[in-house]
Amino acid sequence: MTSREGDPATEQSLAKYGMQVPREIVSSVLIGQPKVPVLLSRAAFRPHADTRNDKVQTQLQQGRRRFLHTMLGLAAISIAGLWLLKGASAPSTQPTTPSPTINSPSSQASLSSPLPATTPAPTTYTGQPVANAANIPLNQSLTLNDPTLGPIVLIHLDNGQFVAYSAICTHAGCEVQFDPSAKDIACPCHGAVYNPYNNAQVVGGPAPYPLQKIPIQYDASTGNLYLTG
Repeated sequence: MTSREGDPATEQSLAKYGMQVPREIVSSVLIGQPKVPVLLSRAAFRPHADTRNDKVQTQLQQGRRRFLHTMLGLAAISIAGLWLLKGASAPSTQPTTPSPTINSPSSQASLSSPLPATTPAPTTYTGQPVANAANIPLNQSLTLNDPTLGPIVLIHLDNGQFVAYSAICTHAGCEVQFDPSAKDIACPCHGAVYNPYNNAQVVGGPAPYPLQKIPIQYDASTGNLYLTG
């Protein structure tokens, strides 16, 4: 049995196994008379499968390289953007250059002209004066009787200051008096003694508390004394 071109069995074998061999060799194998030397010398399998595999592997490797290159590029862009933002938000360390002085006539006039002197506001005294400094010599006192505060001892200290205290002793309520010789305030009832130079603090006797201090104002222009308490 010889092979003819177009034999169905031969054509089916060539198509199924993808071999590029002469048809007569395939036909001889099918009829039981293989031509082994010719088959070994002339058989050549199609290299399309290996070529396809190599091409797929090459495409995969190229895709991986492109992906890695893309990711590296994005990372570099992100790092550069962060550095730019950090540089833009950092405060400037350059020294501030003072603005040049304008040497204009108006500026020279404003610099050379002296500032106007401020006049202090005059002190306002309210109410009627209770005494005049001319009537109270140094180291002397004057006893006053205020409708609200009661008896008050007004003293002209030897240092020139005026002080006023309640004349009611804090021990038993007796009326105290200024003693010019001792320069203190004494109670004639039980011997309590107060220091007029130190806010009428107790310096002797049974008094438990200092005398109540009465605020006063002194008008040096007129010598008048005002109670402000």
